[in-house]
Amino acid sequence: MPIKNFWSLEPAECIVAEELARRFKNCQVFFPLHDIGIDLLLTKGKKHLGIQVKESRYYSIKGKILREHSWHQVHQRKFERGLETVGFYVFVTYLPKYGEHRFTSFEKKFLIVPTNELAKRVIVKKPGKAGIYSFYFHFDQSNIIDQREKTKETELMDYSEFIDAWHLIENAF
Repeated sequence: MPIKNFWSLEPAECIVAEELARRFKNCQVFFPLHDIGIDLLLTKGKKHLGIQVKESRYYSIKGKILREHSWHQVHQRKFERGLETVGFYVFVTYLPKYGEHRFTSFEKKFLIVPTNELAKRVIVKKPGKAGIYSFYFHFDQSNIIDQREKTKETELMDYSEFIDAWHLIENAF
């Protein structure tokens, strides 16, 4: 019976678990023992909420045009299988912070997206050859867009409303 290696949890899973425990004092956070399609289970009394965590660093690609974005991947098959069990996707992006002369640390940015909302948005996406949806979030002050989407429905590219939207998880209970 394979058991998830608890000594090597993904850093973002631990960061999000810590953030949930800090923000929701009346809830408990659990890590599943097996891969059941969720990374964290948040419970409050008899209610529970599955959370999937995706992490990425922020890429700066210099060329003719400076492109900056994170790169998060979601497997189409796992996404479809989790429509009933995953309540939220939390995308964690590590943005580099610069001091006066050089890079000093990372700033964590959280996008908290309800799974039903993400399901509407992946309709306009095409999964790659491996069946993977890729999200390329570009952070421009308070605006966050999925910058590689080519669609006329620009509102589906805008993720600004989900930045630090912890209240959506709170309202789910």
